[in-house]
Amino acid sequence: MSSTDERQALSAAGEQQGWQRRESGRTDVFLRNQYRIRVIWQGNETISGASFFTDEMYELYTRDLAKVRAWLKK
Repeated sequence: MSSTDERQALSAAGEQQGWQRRESGRTDVFLRNQYRIRVIWQGNETISGASFFTDEMYELYTRDLAKVRAWLKK
């Protein structure tokens, strides 16, 4: 997979795990049950950062796309 497909690939991975996704400019928000993940993108290939929330409480932050993929497996 080329790096320019990362945003689309992450969206597909989230959909396969049952996440709902909202896109607003360069931000994607994934929602499922009590969990929320917010990903801010630099283009479609690299993330600026991502935050993980449970029951609307901030829990984790990362700049590692692999970590975001792990969160989507929750």
